[in-house]
Amino acid sequence: MSNDEIFFKWSPDYSVNIKAIDDQHQELVNILNRLFVAVSKREGDQAIAGILDALVSYTQTHFALEERLMRQAKYKDLEPHIAEHKKLLEQLDQLAKKHMLEEKPIYFEMLAFLKSWLKVHIQGVDMKYSTALQQAGFSVDAWEREATAEFATMSNSKKWWEVWKAA
Repeated sequence: MSNDEIFFKWSPDYSVNIKAIDDQHQELVNILNRLFVAVSKREGDQAIAGILDALVSYTQTHFALEERLMRQAKYKDLEPHIAEHKKLLEQLDQLAKKHMLEEKPIYFEMLAFLKSWLKVHIQGVDMKYSTALQQAGFSVDAWEREATAEFATMSNSKKWWEVWKAA
């Protein structure tokens, strides 16, 4: 991907200091950049829909593992965090419906929304749980090994990477 095809550049400022989570966040950024390229180059609704499906699938898988980490660590603000995850998925669903039902081109609106949401979410509530887990002395080493293996299994069963990388 060339520099002019990068819509959202990953920065160390987005690190939550949990490698498995950082890797997943970086992959979300990669998918968002791929979506930007598809939209910019007018690759067509089918290609864009495939990338959006992959983005939603990957996001759901990421959220499930992130929520499991917080549950295992007995993170006190788990419920509000889960509510934020649900709200994002609802907003994505509303944008998709707006596009399909009203036949309004919303891709750039969606890209701007996702970029903003991801930045704010990572640097806000994700940093809070990361800091809280570190302060509580929760070791993520064992969780990371387990989560990495589980994420690979979940991803393999969904085949999301085939969709967005081929699109």
